Amino acid sequence: WICPIGNPKPSPCVRGPGRPEGGDEAPPSPLPRLRGRSRLPSVQSPPTFGFLLDIDGVLVRGHQVIPAAREAFRRLVDPQGQLQVPVVFVTNAGNILQCSKAQELSALLGFQVEPDQVILSHSPMKLFSQHHDKRMLVSGQGPLVENARALGFKHVVTVDELRAAFPVLDMVDLQRRPKTTPLPRNDFPAIEGVLLLGEPVRWETSLQLVMDILLSDGNPGTGLATAPYPHLPVLASNTDLLWMAEAKMPSAFLQLEAAHVVSDMHEAVRLVLGKEGWAL
Repeated sequence: WICPIGNPKPSPCVRGPGRPEGGDEAPPSPLPRLRGRSRLPSVQSPPTFGFLLDIDGVLVRGHQVIPAAREAFRRLVDPQGQLQVPVVFVTNAGNILQCSKAQELSALLGFQVEPDQVILSHSPMKLFSQHHDKRMLVSGQGPLVENARALGFKHVVTVDELRAAFPVLDMVDLQRRPKTTPLPRNDFPAIEGVLLLGEPVRWETSLQLVMDILLSDGNPGTGLATAPYPHLPVLASNTDLLWMAEAKMPSAFLQLEAAHVVSDMHEAVRLVLGKEGWAL
């Protein structure tokens, strides 16, 4: 589907150069038409349309480019390897740096993709500046601290750091239980919010510690008679339940499942960001 932009009058979407949905005549196409063997003029006006493209299952599956996507980009790139129309890539991936995702796409697609052409699932968190000065617990994997700071969060604590300060909170894995009872901590600064940037590796640890932070109002070393309300803010990204990689069957139960558990147990998630899909 090609949607013209920058038109002062409402215009229906056009399927290729054909007719608009529900109309008898096609509006003028935003794409130049070639007649016979004529060539495009050497100087062209800026394009009046662009593309906003999903990545996984649309352009690539895992580390393999979908053949139709490669052919489509061949038509969009000039002989110098430059895109001739604006293109932005969106993904629910969040366990990678924006610049690293751009480099990954550049290697797969065969042309230069800039970091500002990539929107990760948590990229919109840059807009929520009211939380940027709070001390936030961050859950996920990959470059968590770097991603959180790139989003504007100045004070972040990882789940591993919280677990090291309060090892008795993580009791599911028998092999990781402390062998002796550690001294209680009363010098740990309070947590003021939670960031779920992506699916964790040790789900049981992340879920346990996130719930402990919520139930203790950010002070896991203390006990409260009742659960606080309103609770601390929880910002989550990535609404995927299923996604396509190289496997024949879809990969499942990613960040969405963790957000579901937290939400169902404590009605906690304030904000969920990401592409279309399940939302609270």
